Formats: sequence, C-alpha cells, structure tokens
Amino acid sequence: MNERRGLMDAFHDLLKAVRLLKQQQPTIAPLGMLAAIRRHEPAGNCHMKELAADHALDPSTVSRAVAGLVRDGLVIRIADPADGRASTLRLTDRGNTVLDEVRGRYEQQITAALRDWTPEEITTLTTSLNRFANDLILEASR
Repeated sequence: MNERRGLMDAFHDLLKAVRLLKQQQPTIAPLGMLAAIRRHEPAGNCHMKELAADHALDPSTVSRAVAGLVRDGLVIRIADPADGRASTLRLTDRGNTVLDEVRGRYEQQITAALRDWTPEEITTLTTSLNRFANDLILEASR
C-alpha cells in the first residue's frame, strides 16, 4: 500500500510540474491540439472527431478550441473531398512555427531537468510513463 501512496504523490508532483512548465511557457494556442493535428498530417488531414478522440474530449469542446485556432490563423479548415458535409484540419505555416517554438522551449527545460540522468534512466522513465498512461487509458475506457 505504501508503494501506491508514493506513486499517487509522485503523480501529483508530476501534474504540478507540468502546470508549472505550462505557466512558464505561455502560448497563444493549446499545444496538444496543434500537435495532434500535425500527427495526422502524414496520412492526410485531421478530422474533428479524430481530434476529439485523441484528447478524450467532447466534440463541442474541440469545436470551440478549433474555432479559436482558425481565428488565430494557426489552423485552416479544408473541405473533405470524400464527404462534402465534413471538413478536415491542417496547420498553417504560422501554426507549425508556433508549435515548433513552444515544443523547443519545453524540450530545453526537460533536457535541463534530465541533465544528470543516464540514457538508460531516461529510456526506463519513457517506457514506464508510456505503459502507465496506456494502462490508465485502458482502465478509464472499461
């Protein structure tokens, strides 16, 4: 039981660290939304339903966020040739620039925080975090 309590405390601290990182790196756009749209681009454009699924969010929430991204010139809507009623999303040049800049700042801070870690420790952390996140997602969907 002590291991679980320690894990819960560590999880709380991790969430706090992420919030602090975000506060220090203000951005004009939700980084996760921009990154999710980019992840879909090699296979084509991103549909809103895919974006909602990627973030486990209600489609109406995603729709409001996307409207802001479009308004700010970071994302464009493109008519879906396979379904005239639907549109897909693609990052604009400005959206790609914003995403790259913010990711670069995050990467600098994370690299600095891991400066005393060995490559093996980083690999172990990455593997464990991926497993933990996937297991949490699986458990939440049951």
